[in-house]
Amino acid sequence: MADYVCIAQEGQSSERNRVVLDEGLKRIAVQLLGQDAADAEISWIGVREGFGFTAGRPSTSTLVIRSVPVGFPDDRRTELMTAICDLWQEVTGCTTNEIVVTVIDGPLPL
Repeated sequence: MADYVCIAQEGQSSERNRVVLDEGLKRIAVQLLGQDAADAEISWIGVREGFGFTAGRPSTSTLVIRSVPVGFPDDRRTELMTAICDLWQEVTGCTTNEIVVTVIDGPLPL
């Protein structure tokens, strides 16, 4: 079961930079969650062109969902979400309005 699920429009910068982002997500898992990098599973879902819109225009946003242990402290949750947002902005050049990060307690239902 995936620890991270990344949902992006096909052809979008985050999809083109998938390898670098995967490495960054694994690094974050090691640093902030104590997870072994080899155990951090990342799943990517591509949204076909013409199927994702924001305010009537093709979406440029990426959604990253991360599972954490039940009861994960809020301050660490904020640190984790900030690290993921910073990674995305650094690698893809996206704005804060183009990256959505959600942290879910327990296993991802995907």
